[in-house]
Amino acid sequence: MAGCLSLTIVSWFGTSVLAAEPEAAKDAQVLLTIRLQAAGHDSPEWKARMADGLARSDFCARCHGQDGTSVMPLVPNLAGQNPYYLLDQIEQFADGRRKDFIMSPLARQFSQQDKVALAFYYANMTPRAQVRVQEADPDRARQGGALYLQRCVGCHGQDAHGSDKFARLAGQHPDYLKQRLAGFREVGGNSYSIMVGIAKSLSEHDIMVLTSYLASLR
Repeated sequence: MAGCLSLTIVSWFGTSVLAAEPEAAKDAQVLLTIRLQAAGHDSPEWKARMADGLARSDFCARCHGQDGTSVMPLVPNLAGQNPYYLLDQIEQFADGRRKDFIMSPLARQFSQQDKVALAFYYANMTPRAQVRVQEADPDRARQGGALYLQRCVGCHGQDAHGSDKFARLAGQHPDYLKQRLAGFREVGGNSYSIMVGIAKSLSEHDIMVLTSYLASLR
């Protein structure tokens, strides 16, 4: 029902709302940039783009949630993630650089329009903390915050909101973060990622306090 309504909205707005995109914009990142620059927040075009993303995200929502907050602790939240980072990850699943038994075959079916629409849609959703502040352990949060500033801030930013190259970690499921760190540990020398060395340097206690801290952020 939501998908049909979304498609109706997009169709109704039509070319009068959605800005024309140059034929030369065949590169997905270029196309995403054009859309981000053209659609000011809450403008008619922004609403049309969000409706388009909603219509294309019907299958994604089964794992990543209707609001971009996943319904499974081992599946990442996508709400508020950097749009260029999201687009890059979708393309990595599509071309085999990242592998997942669900995401890999799914991403291979996405058109360029699908990839760009989904990156725009999830990046513009509002993220939320996974652990309410009043329920967070103050000592654990203090330790996790200090560890984050030592090991993670250089790439993921002061507020853990990430960038086009590095993931947003704020408000992420702690179990998903633990799974990703475990994956980097297992990869070992087969990866050039800086995360391999960082993950191997973290104790189990470090991982517990760090992931709890990140889950409490927005």
